[in-house]
Amino acid sequence: MAFKFMKAAVPVAGMMFAAAMGAAQADEIRVGVIASFSGPYSTWGKHIQEATDAYVAQQNGKVGNHTVKVIYKDVGGNNPARARQLAEELVVRDKVQYIAGLEFTPTSLAVADVATQAKVPIVINNAGTSGILAKSPYLLRSGYTQWMVATPLAKWTAEQGGKKVFLAAADYAPGHDAIASYKKSFTDAGGTIVGELKIPLNTTDFSTYMQKIKEANPEYLYMFMPVGPSSVAFIKAYVERGLDKAGIKLQATAETEESELPGYGDAAAGIITALHYSPASTTPANQQFVNALKQKYGQDRIPNVASISAWDGMSMIFQMIKATDGKQDGDKAMAAIKGFSWESPRGPVTVDPQTRDLIQNIYIRKVEKVNGAYVNKPFKTYNAIKDPGTKVE
Repeated sequence: MAFKFMKAAVPVAGMMFAAAMGAAQADEIRVGVIASFSGPYSTWGKHIQEATDAYVAQQNGKVGNHTVKVIYKDVGGNNPARARQLAEELVVRDKVQYIAGLEFTPTSLAVADVATQAKVPIVINNAGTSGILAKSPYLLRSGYTQWMVATPLAKWTAEQGGKKVFLAAADYAPGHDAIASYKKSFTDAGGTIVGELKIPLNTTDFSTYMQKIKEANPEYLYMFMPVGPSSVAFIKAYVERGLDKAGIKLQATAETEESELPGYGDAAAGIITALHYSPASTTPANQQFVNALKQKYGQDRIPNVASISAWDGMSMIFQMIKATDGKQDGDKAMAAIKGFSWESPRGPVTVDPQTRDLIQNIYIRKVEKVNGAYVNKPFKTYNAIKDPGTKVE
């Protein structure tokens, strides 16, 4: 539905963009960030803004002689029409050269034509559906896809001798990818999927679903839910309905982020996850990243997937500004960023020159208590993972 809306708006938008190009000041590079600063997903916007501001501050707000100015726009949640409107405003009125942010697949798809018409690179921070970047040659992703994390997790499960897994995911595009990717990897390794559930988005009562899972008697339960209320309710229902005591081991990806772990208490102990980042990583780059956020926002600040994607997204944008010497040239910027490699707090990363996704390590993590607090502690690494769900033409 959102994509039809976008196509109808393209001719008008194209005329506006043509008039707007080249009007920004040469010595001030404007970057727009579209994120949820209000509504049920406002924590995403908070983490994105904090990490973005921290990165810019670390660089003293400059790339060479060019000053970087960040302009924030509140999309208020999963609102494709609003996302497109804000992207147009940023290009036409605010004269930005780059855009970042965007937590959801529909909002990311909604800005694809804006990127193409204006030739403005857009770095998608979070949306995890494979294939999004194919909608415009000016789209990049600084996060990850569900295929990228579920595939190694399923492989790890098979390597442990796992034979039976139940899949439960939110019923929208990333959830469909989560199920498809885990199923393919696990069955290719000889495992069996004993059941799967696609659960309506924003569900908070999972009691009936837990009964169905328990009756299927799997060895492992793989879940995918949007980080926030749904994830918390799912994990609590898993414990309250006794699935843990029945020996069904829970697996996830980003759902056990550190800010939520205190609320789970001991119930979270032992949950296995696969992700491209853990704030518990002891690498120098990650320690510097974590310390930068703590010094700026307080010692209780813990980065998450939104934080790392915003930080690395700004690293990508700063590299494009450097490569173009601050000039408005989307084609040159995109050519420069393809194949760009750097040492991120998450580990070594490279922008895949073919897909524009990141090639990155995926870590198998276990919820453990470290220094009196639960963290997602990495214990196995799958190196240099490309998105298995993206088919390169």
